[in-house]
Amino acid sequence: MNYKNLIEKIIPTLTFKFPYSVDDYAENLYLENYHCHKDFSNVSTADCAESIENYANRIHQFGTKCLFSGDHGSQGNQFYVYKVAENEKLKYIHSCEAYWVKDRKEKDRTNCHMVIAAKNAEGREDINYALSIANEDGYYYKPRIDLDLLFNIPKDNVIVTSACISGWNYENAEDIWLKIHDYFGDNFFLEIQYHNTEKQKRLNERILSLAKKHNIQIICGLDSHYVKDENSVKRDQILKYKDISYPDEYGWYMDYPDTKTVICRLKEQGVLSDEEIMRSIMNTNVFVSECDEIVLDRTFKIPSVYKGKTYEEKCRVYKNLLNAAYAKEKEKSKEKANGIRYEAKEVIESNVVDYFLTSQRIVHDAVNNEGGILTRTSRGSAASFITNKLLGLTTVDRFNADIPIYPERFLTKERVLAGQMPDIDLNVSAQEPFVRATKKLLGEHGCYPLMAIEKLKEKAAWQLYAGVNDVSPEDANKISKYLDEYNKALKYAEDDEKDDIHVEDFIPNEYVELFKRSNEYQGITINLKVHACGHFIFDGDIRREVGLISAVSETTGKRTLCAAIEGGMLDEFGYVKEDFLIVDSVSLTYKFFNAIGREVPTFDELRHMIDGDKPTWDIYEKGITCCINQCEKEATTNRVKKYKPKTLAELSSFIAAIRPGFASLLSTFLNREYYTTGESKIDELLQDTAHFMIYQESIMKVLSFLKLEMGETYGVIKSISKKKLKGEKKKNLLNDLTDSWIEEFHNKNNFNNVWNVIEDSARYAFNAPHAYSMGGDSAYQAWFKAHYTATFYEVAINHYQEKGNKDKIDALIKEAIKFFGYKFGDYEFGVDNRRVVIDEENKIIYPNLSKIKGFGEGVAEALYNIGKQDYENFIEVISAALKNSISKTILKNLIKIKYFKKYGDVNTLLATFKYYNLLKGGETKVISKEKAMGNNLTFDLLNKYGNETEKQFNKIDSKGLLNELTNTIEYKPLTVKEELDNQKDILDIITYVNPKVSKRLYYVDILDEKKTVTNISLYEIYSGKTRKVKMWTSQFSRNPFSEKDLLNIHVIEKKHKKEPTGEINPKTGKKIYADVPDKFEYWLKAYTIKREDDDL
Repeated sequence: MNYKNLIEKIIPTLTFKFPYSVDDYAENLYLENYHCHKDFSNVSTADCAESIENYANRIHQFGTKCLFSGDHGSQGNQFYVYKVAENEKLKYIHSCEAYWVKDRKEKDRTNCHMVIAAKNAEGREDINYALSIANEDGYYYKPRIDLDLLFNIPKDNVIVTSACISGWNYENAEDIWLKIHDYFGDNFFLEIQYHNTEKQKRLNERILSLAKKHNIQIICGLDSHYVKDENSVKRDQILKYKDISYPDEYGWYMDYPDTKTVICRLKEQGVLSDEEIMRSIMNTNVFVSECDEIVLDRTFKIPSVYKGKTYEEKCRVYKNLLNAAYAKEKEKSKEKANGIRYEAKEVIESNVVDYFLTSQRIVHDAVNNEGGILTRTSRGSAASFITNKLLGLTTVDRFNADIPIYPERFLTKERVLAGQMPDIDLNVSAQEPFVRATKKLLGEHGCYPLMAIEKLKEKAAWQLYAGVNDVSPEDANKISKYLDEYNKALKYAEDDEKDDIHVEDFIPNEYVELFKRSNEYQGITINLKVHACGHFIFDGDIRREVGLISAVSETTGKRTLCAAIEGGMLDEFGYVKEDFLIVDSVSLTYKFFNAIGREVPTFDELRHMIDGDKPTWDIYEKGITCCINQCEKEATTNRVKKYKPKTLAELSSFIAAIRPGFASLLSTFLNREYYTTGESKIDELLQDTAHFMIYQESIMKVLSFLKLEMGETYGVIKSISKKKLKGEKKKNLLNDLTDSWIEEFHNKNNFNNVWNVIEDSARYAFNAPHAYSMGGDSAYQAWFKAHYTATFYEVAINHYQEKGNKDKIDALIKEAIKFFGYKFGDYEFGVDNRRVVIDEENKIIYPNLSKIKGFGEGVAEALYNIGKQDYENFIEVISAALKNSISKTILKNLIKIKYFKKYGDVNTLLATFKYYNLLKGGETKVISKEKAMGNNLTFDLLNKYGNETEKQFNKIDSKGLLNELTNTIEYKPLTVKEELDNQKDILDIITYVNPKVSKRLYYVDILDEKKTVTNISLYEIYSGKTRKVKMWTSQFSRNPFSEKDLLNIHVIEKKHKKEPTGEINPKTGKKIYADVPDKFEYWLKAYTIKREDDDL
């Protein structure tokens, strides 16, 4: 093919100014790959594993200019693509491959495709808006636009192509594309592709005919899903992971080849002429010539709730709010007043007054008008500013705090002006009131949750990598098991612990490098979720600014509209969020105090309530920690019992110390052993934390002592924790600190020791106001449990029954029984069992009937109403229940749990119920002899109440018969096993206690048989306690038993718990385990299985 002559011939006929000379183009054949897919496609349609970086590298390789954001049904991860384009000196093109239908409001799954690319900044907003509406009211399996939406975009703002074969799904697709061409004119192109399939060939012929007839330009789309052929393996693995296949893809090219390969493929296809091939390729450069360079604004875009006011006027509003609030403060001081002035000055000079005014208005409206419940404490470092207390965002006062809290930890002017927005996290009981308040202030489309991109997790990524890279099964399995341990640690960690849990710590050194080869798989996007708490807020229409995207839950199918931006991109592009984090303890604490007719005390009030209050601190010392924030897990309970905190400062230190990073010093801390940094003056600085640098503020205090500006200290801590303090930067810092040390101590002794402590501590240290706030959250609940014990358990049990958390309910009941002598009351007819009620005087916990599986609130309500009436006998009760739609199954289960015990024992009532059903409550007039014999009814008895015929008894006085039958039922008590089985099967909680049985007799409550170890939960019948034991599965298999079996236990052995050391036995290749101090587990060694007829 003579490229040069063709190029010269084609250039004058193009609809745009061609950006290259003939010679340059003939030599390089630039093709812009506008129709390409990245791994972000997987959030809508799983079909890609390619990174945007690999596309950028390929673009450089070919010398082209544009990087396109678009993916299936979305504008892609637009801000991340923009950053890559910027860093790689490429032109960012805002685009999408949109789904379209004739009418987006119809249930039409035709879902045609089209590519839309923005020519300018307004076109970017037009695309965002169209996709937002597609998600709002055009979503039917996919977000779909229609012509109505498309034609609302000004024709000169975008370029449109007809995309792939899927653009032609309608029979009259040609007519529709012609309408689109009529509207967009030269900004519309018919897209040809080079797949060597019959379908693509026929479509290309059709496109050429249409293009010639109507003078429409053609363009070459690659529809690439990976850059190089070898990357197809990754895509195949992702499809396998998602359990998806695309049989129609056979024969498609899905890579990103050089232009000569494109030409060869099109020639091999045999549909386009040489000139048509060249024209379609040259037309891809329309994006170079016609699309403006889009430059995103990086300045702060903080919403303002005082529109029309100048910044100076808003500053006055801010100061007035602070002054008015300070005037109401009970505790005033010169130091506090100066602190408020300092903080206000930092905020004002940082130009972020609007952020605080907006947050204040949102919280005020949510709490006062929308029913919002906000924690009295705080989250993160927000409590470092007393001004946040004055604005109503917390009730923590740093000036009377029991631990070191510095304002510089929250905000400094230097950090804000460098691009780091202040960030106030709000712990709330529910997000909706705060979202409603935000939308009232900023408009319906001024607040949406952020999207959160889910990447392939470590184990799945490793397994995909190992499966396609010839990793030996032995190594693959070993690393998978190490990753199981890592995931287990993550599962049981608090949210703020997770950053300190590193996967490499769970993998032996000899396997780390092999594991790291799977990192490229870990980066693959596989799903889109709703951010747990972050809400994008904006002065204007988010639908145009960033667009909306749908996050669809993989488990429930629930779809949520999110702003199409990740939280990590906000600071860089000047956007703002509000964090409304749902924290269960906020709701629970509110319910506790509301139950006694009080508001939740302020933090200052709490401090006075718990100061020297022995009952509160006994809760921790005795381990009565169910529903006590931060102390609930078994391991944490054991630790807090050992540490025995007696003040809020100690409790806060404890909460900071139990983070994983502090593990090496934890035993010293818990045992209150003496610890020193090695320098007495530094120890004096750290008296409030027993010389430990537990908090980031502890380190800030030491660095400030060594003459570092307080505003710089947090930056040093972050640099160390992120492993960015190195080279010249570290050398200069150490020189400055050494000079200050010598000035203070007149020698260098101990400097290196203290610096090592600083470096180690910076990697795990917790921010003090966060630990202090969590300590407060915990103390609120401990105080309430100590002083309003019955109300605590009543509220907590009802709270968790609403949530369906049976494990927590079980733990609460058992704790109340063990520590406070409560009894678990029976479900009882005539008692209000619609919710949990505690009889404080008699110490009885009356349970909630509606939470029994299969019952529901309607049943509980009906039984409550029935129970208010008087009945002569149980037959009348049965009749009343059945008339009120209580099913026979429910009635039978109620009998088994002794609900109707006032009318007789279980077996007597079951027999009565049987006779009632047999005789239809006394309405039956006829019984066949066969049925009579089957139910052990004697003919003599039936003759007494009816007439005998050859095959039946008729004219029966069944009411009289029913009365006689029920009066002659023989008493038969329940066996121990029947008692236990009834509770387990119906209530799913066992409370039956029989002190007369052998102390060795246990009931198998839960049995979890695994490959190596079998875990068993045994119920001790004589005491009502539960014992968790283990067995080697090999031993269990020799004498197996089942759930609900009775066991006579002979030997249970107490052993140290063992945990992996991270090392591997070189001979066996297995993990080496070591004893864990102060952690024990119990192993079942000898037992016999008891049978029903055995003597108990």
